[in-house]
Amino acid sequence: MTEPILVADFGTCFSSAAVLAGTEVQLVREPTTGSFSWPSAVYADGGRLLVGTPAASRRNRDPARYRSELKRYLGQDGDIMLGPVGYPAQALVTAVLAALKAEAEQVAGTAISRGVLTIPASYGRADQRRALMIEAAEATGLRTVELLAEPVAAVFAPVIGPRPAADELVLVYDFGGGTFDTALVRVTATGHEVLGSTALDDCGGLDVDAMLVSQLTADARGWLPSAANGADGAESTALRLKVTFGDVARNLKHQLSDTMAAEDFILPDSPATRLTRAELTQLVSPFLDRTVQCCRELLNRLGVPVPEVSAILTVGGSTRMPTVADALGRAFGRPLRRTEDPDLAVVRGAALWARTQAVRSIPALPREPGPVLLRWMIPRASLLRWLVPVGTPYQEGTPLARVRYQDGTIWDLCARQPGRIEQVFVGAGDEVRQELWLAVAREP
Repeated sequence: MTEPILVADFGTCFSSAAVLAGTEVQLVREPTTGSFSWPSAVYADGGRLLVGTPAASRRNRDPARYRSELKRYLGQDGDIMLGPVGYPAQALVTAVLAALKAEAEQVAGTAISRGVLTIPASYGRADQRRALMIEAAEATGLRTVELLAEPVAAVFAPVIGPRPAADELVLVYDFGGGTFDTALVRVTATGHEVLGSTALDDCGGLDVDAMLVSQLTADARGWLPSAANGADGAESTALRLKVTFGDVARNLKHQLSDTMAAEDFILPDSPATRLTRAELTQLVSPFLDRTVQCCRELLNRLGVPVPEVSAILTVGGSTRMPTVADALGRAFGRPLRRTEDPDLAVVRGAALWARTQAVRSIPALPREPGPVLLRWMIPRASLLRWLVPVGTPYQEGTPLARVRYQDGTIWDLCARQPGRIEQVFVGAGDEVRQELWLAVAREP
């Protein structure tokens, strides 16, 4: 039986996970809410870290002990302070992934040691955040972790209406909570070919929220000072107000997906805060202009004229804003295709990708009987581990070692003939490539 795989989309605002067991994909619900979207948030409650909704529900108790948007801190120097205690960003990422993994194992009914983790397209091959994400996932007990770019995963997500046909070019427009990612993908008869991708690290729904919060704060300047000097202490009250302003901003933005005007109350006795769709459109325009320019630069770099793009696939919660579709229509004039659920498109697509990529093995090059040096036709990669110990007999087709390509995918190096490894020349973490002999073996 094929080992179960944890598929995780660690997002800036929300994270989600699925279990792939054989060909069956099952999304993982957060125990507290039953939702498939888990807040990417932590709260230091004494000596333990609360994750997800339990963390978010306590943020007003002591905002200094709460932190979200963990993905944006990855790779930065210094600890993240949760009250009096500092944590490396990687440790907080591990806490969220560990919660996802624990619930996934409940779904699978067994321990899980292999995972697929989605990352922004901006995490290039030399980006340290790739290694940090792998280390954070391995710290949860996953032994084999491979990476998949988020826009690539999105191509595999279920879509509304007919799926793209063979030879079509699809531009993925992934406007999420923390980043914007785009990729140009050619649909083939057997799968998908990613022609190129790029991203904006500082252009997401959170940035829209931050600008909206600034506007709401300015509008509330007349009554805000008296609220900020409450009996609870100025600093603590200011932190709570910041959280409240953020909640109101998101609520107004979500309302305007369906209405032309929305209102909410920052405090029960404060004046109503109102926002129209036209005002939101004006506020969002600079961000949308950047995403459109990012897409244009990708197409120009690949030498693909806009008319050759068959469709634009919209992914990510921020694409729910009607102004996004309007902006893309004006900029490109190409058909838009939507996924069934923009918030879960990446995790669902990654699970389907993992299902089609479940077996990836490379046979050894032919050899003569007797002692022989083993090598494989592989590009530059990193050895994760030897799967067969020295001295142990193996059969034809047995996976002897596991490697990670520079794109983050995992491959097994298999035996072409029966044999027994007598000596290995490389160890875990060493670089391997097709020019190198990795071991010496002998037929049993």
